[in-house]
Amino acid sequence: MGVISRVVAAVTRWSHGAWEVSQRHPTVAPVARVARHYVLEIVAVLCVLALVLAVNPAQLASTFRHTDTRVLLLMLPVTIGTYLARSLGWYVTLRAVDVDVDIRHSVAVEFAGQTMVFLPTGDLARIALIKQVTGTRRSGGELTATIAFGELVFMTLMGLGVLPRVATHPGVALLVILMVLVHVLVLAVLIWEPAYNWAIGLVEKAGPLQRFDAQLRAIRPAFLELLRLRVAVPVILCNVVAVLLSYLLFYLALHAIGQTHVDFVAAMFVLALSWVISSISLIPGGVGPFEGLLTVLLIANGVPVAAGAAAGLLFRGFNDILMAGVGAVFLVLIRRGRLHEQPRPAGRSGRRAATRAP
Repeated sequence: MGVISRVVAAVTRWSHGAWEVSQRHPTVAPVARVARHYVLEIVAVLCVLALVLAVNPAQLASTFRHTDTRVLLLMLPVTIGTYLARSLGWYVTLRAVDVDVDIRHSVAVEFAGQTMVFLPTGDLARIALIKQVTGTRRSGGELTATIAFGELVFMTLMGLGVLPRVATHPGVALLVILMVLVHVLVLAVLIWEPAYNWAIGLVEKAGPLQRFDAQLRAIRPAFLELLRLRVAVPVILCNVVAVLLSYLLFYLALHAIGQTHVDFVAAMFVLALSWVISSISLIPGGVGPFEGLLTVLLIANGVPVAAGAAAGLLFRGFNDILMAGVGAVFLVLIRRGRLHEQPRPAGRSGRRAATRAP
């Protein structure tokens, strides 16, 4: 642990020194500032652009011109249903930490948060939105725990989509074991207090994060609350529905571009494997690595290169870009105060919230 801490500290000092040097140059400084703020987004755009160029833009355009409009229309309710299911799971966790919110407003905030999905830690934008909508006094750490819990459950369930192909792809078994170990490690850190305190100390080696000490220390108690069966079971069920609908969305994307020979199990395997591996990257949403890996896996399943890339981009278009557009409507309504929840008489949850308020 001491070695890791020293490495993190050394990297932090080196990056700070490089930044200071760049700021002394009149030409480099403005470019460095832009790159510093948008480096991950720039990398994501370059990755997608490289994929399009590698595939051949003309072939890709031809594939899109022959998409089945009827299937595209069917993909709309499937996309909305995916995020409704995830919203319901988040609603359960919010109520578990005594946020006085109804289903309608939790769905609105979940949807509005999709506008920031391509930004680093974009999911955490929902913290400010839920505070704005409900006026809750719950801390940022407690609200972060509700989001982290839902994301951890969703990612775990999504990764299970590779299991039907483990027998025919023995190499995938190692990935499954690795994924399980990572998730167990995350849970162990969150549950075991000494490990959690060490992790906080490691994170706070980065100077700017030290001011979030109180929020970071509030995550663990809230997370433990969410592990209770009456909370965990409905959250898992909601995310099971969301994951199955995600599989269906990708399956429909393949059918929309004419790749009807790919069965549901194969589509599930390709999406799950691409999702899990691309999530390891630091790029928000795995944009670029996800599409590239998915294309390669589809080629291995007998899908032409252009069709594979088109399927990945089509899935991304519905799952993220469409939802960002829908979310923008909710975000505007929230910013204008149209979706702020009216205060309600303090009932059981209100009294509990009052006793826990700082």
